[in-house]
Amino acid sequence: MKVIVAVAMAAVGVGFAVMFFAQVDPPQEPAPRARQLSTQLDALCFVDANGDDAPDPVLWQDGKTRGRVVAVDGRSGQGIWSSQVIEKPDALACPDRSTVLAGGEANRLHALDARTGKERWAAELPGVPDEVAGGDGCATVVMKDGAAMGISLAAGAAADCPTAPEPAAITGQFWERKKNPRVVQVGDVEVALTVQAEGPPRLIAEGRRGGAPLWKKDLPARAPVSGGRPDLFLVASGGAALVLGVDVVGGAEPRIIALDPASGASRYEVPAGYLGERLAVAKASGPYLYIVSGAAVSGAALRAIDPATGGTVWRATPPP
Repeated sequence: MKVIVAVAMAAVGVGFAVMFFAQVDPPQEPAPRARQLSTQLDALCFVDANGDDAPDPVLWQDGKTRGRVVAVDGRSGQGIWSSQVIEKPDALACPDRSTVLAGGEANRLHALDARTGKERWAAELPGVPDEVAGGDGCATVVMKDGAAMGISLAAGAAADCPTAPEPAAITGQFWERKKNPRVVQVGDVEVALTVQAEGPPRLIAEGRRGGAPLWKKDLPARAPVSGGRPDLFLVASGGAALVLGVDVVGGAEPRIIALDPASGASRYEVPAGYLGERLAVAKASGPYLYIVSGAAVSGAALRAIDPATGGTVWRATPPP
């Protein structure tokens, strides 16, 4: 009888050990089906590239000196189309679900069809385009020298664009991630992410409803640093506030933290070392969180993350 009891207790112990390790084991990223899509730029926007009414990511591929605009199926991660080559790619925007605007070193803005990637028109500009913001049938383009102009999406002609943001409000993804605090709206709760002014870049999150404080907490993560300043990645997705930071101890391994907007409780915190040391963009659209990240030398990959678990749904592959 003692032997039977001992065996039973051992089995229970093994069962608890299995349960414990199942809870803390980080989600595994699916193996890529082909060579990963890479990019050196931070730009990321969304269109309907295949007519399935789901958001499809658009970004630059292989883009330091020469690049192509690439559209990726938002459901599978498979590349749909790539554009013609653009020298020194820079500006990129999706002013509506059917149009992509892209510019490089030349004083020219290219309008691409969201379904095919083919060029609709190319507009000559008074300067090199830097930032683009879409409006209703038009867009505002800010040049490298700070000059701005409106442009019609129909034909690329100069036009007033009162529905697009003013140039002062066009900051680009790079400058958005430098905002301190970074604020998102999750339902009726405003969640703010802050980096302390002095010392290590520890992250602090807080929630407010109608201006009244709900909670405030220190997070077990630091802000990644680039260009000498911390980057704040905070996205509303799946009914949660998702924070992308790095490990407190080593300060290198990325971590994804999901916060309950009403209580501030952590729904999960998962290590994501596969993202690499360079975190560029984190945006939500449709059911997923999309992250562009990777290695500084080899370029970055685009991944879709399930906001409910923090696990990778797919890693993008380039179009054929």
